[in-house]
Amino acid sequence: MLDGVRLRGLEVTGPQGVLVEDVALEVLPGRIHVLVGASGSGKTLSARSLLGMVDAQPGVTRAELEVTWGGRTWQPYDGLNLGTRRGRAALEQRFRALRGSILGYLPQDARRSLDPLWTVGKQLCAALALREEPHDAPPRDWLARAGFPQPERVEGLYPHELSGGMAQRASIALALARGSRFLLADEPTTGLDPTVQEAILRELQGLRDREGVGLLFITHDLRIVPRLADRLYVMHQGTLVEDLPADRLDQLTSAPARALWDATARISGGVLA
Repeated sequence: MLDGVRLRGLEVTGPQGVLVEDVALEVLPGRIHVLVGASGSGKTLSARSLLGMVDAQPGVTRAELEVTWGGRTWQPYDGLNLGTRRGRAALEQRFRALRGSILGYLPQDARRSLDPLWTVGKQLCAALALREEPHDAPPRDWLARAGFPQPERVEGLYPHELSGGMAQRASIALALARGSRFLLADEPTTGLDPTVQEAILRELQGLRDREGVGLLFITHDLRIVPRLADRLYVMHQGTLVEDLPADRLDQLTSAPARALWDATARISGGVLA
């Protein structure tokens, strides 16, 4: 089996019923897969299932997930009764072996994901200590790889001293230092000004092109797709309605995807590509 993250038959259930049904996603090394959908479409629930981070109750009730990297394969949902406490505890234990070392997470609010009591440099040292393959590069090297022009200054800062864009770059540096090969980026440019958004998108493209990292980028904004994505997924009301190469946006066929395309084109002056 080739390296990658492959999800099939995902079902997520909440107190009011099924929230996500029969969703299939794939994330490949050196590729950016963009998952688009309106608020409440189920895109974040679907993506977080790749990390075992679904908070809905009872949560993931069915899923086939296969993570392959470096000759090893993990199937964290396989054989578990996800409707029981014991099954959920076993699932959490299995994902602990994957989070960070193989699967990383870039949250929307990066500053809140950082430890407020530790400097950026100290957090990077802690991430390096958890790597399966030891690496002696200093924190400033990882910060430079994440796009900081003056990494030696940033490593001594605390999270509250970082801007939103700096916090996102620090999260990218932590993922690289930890050794993550696949990243889930959950609307990482939301709330940032356009110049910072542009810089973060460039860094994510660099992760793909320089580092060979595979990314699943979650957004509600189709304008990002032409310049960022290799493949596009579109979700609507808990189901996947489109799965196609990003250079074939003119081939969107579902009514929800076309409506999203038309609305995005109107607010962008009619130009998306």
